[in-house]
Amino acid sequence: MSLCLSIDTTGAFCSAAIVTPYSIIAQRSDRIGRGHAAHLAPMINDLMGEADVTANDFSRIAICIGPGSFTGQRVGLSYALGLSLPHDIPVLGFSCFDVWAASVDPEKERSVLTVADVRRGQLCWAYYEKGQLIDGPITNSTEMAEEKFSKLNPDKSVDDIRVNPAIL
Repeated sequence: MSLCLSIDTTGAFCSAAIVTPYSIIAQRSDRIGRGHAAHLAPMINDLMGEADVTANDFSRIAICIGPGSFTGQRVGLSYALGLSLPHDIPVLGFSCFDVWAASVDPEKERSVLTVADVRRGQLCWAYYEKGQLIDGPITNSTEMAEEKFSKLNPDKSVDDIRVNPAIL
């Protein structure tokens, strides 16, 4: 069985899932705000117990690489690499934009604008058509980004939603 451990620590949620290409074996997302370093390892340990698997059962680890909390990203990446190295498990990184676009357009039939408020008057965004990245990720001032958005006319817009680890 091909098992993937998926991890997201880039935002207010600490999320992880154990999935196959066809099903979700175990999944959890806790809104914690901060404290991913203390929360992530026990969460994954619980999920592995629930799924009755060990690290040796994983064929890959998927990790959300942001944008998002820099500290949260380091926590998730450190955990993923710490687990992968002794077990020779490949680690694959995906942006939250890719996951958000797949969440709202699983059939890849629409245009989707994904937007993250990265503070300091800036928005980071990406634009997808039929599942393909067309533009971005780009960081602009809020005013410049909104001007660009007015020209895109997406079917769906997504901003700062929870990254679903099962889709990751």
